Amino acid sequence: MTHKERLYRALKSECEANINEALLTMDMCFFKGTAIGEHTSEHFLAEALKALDKLTESRDKLDTLKQYHDESSMFNKQQQLND
Repeated sequence: MTHKERLYRALKSECEANINEALLTMDMCFFKGTAIGEHTSEHFLAEALKALDKLTESRDKLDTLKQYHDESSMFNKQQQLND
């Protein structure tokens, strides 16, 4: 495995882990209210918003990573010309 492949896998794994963590938090907010430390509506909303931000950011990062890692992308073609 090349260092480029290992880096891609590491970045992808990090994004996927963050997505799963955010989804878990949102599941707990929606379905298991007792799993959240503070039980006020303000706290639930704050936790859900943080999870939504993390989910959106991580999903965007994963999509971008896949787009630029794809063999057909202009970025990758340019990189191949410079190798």
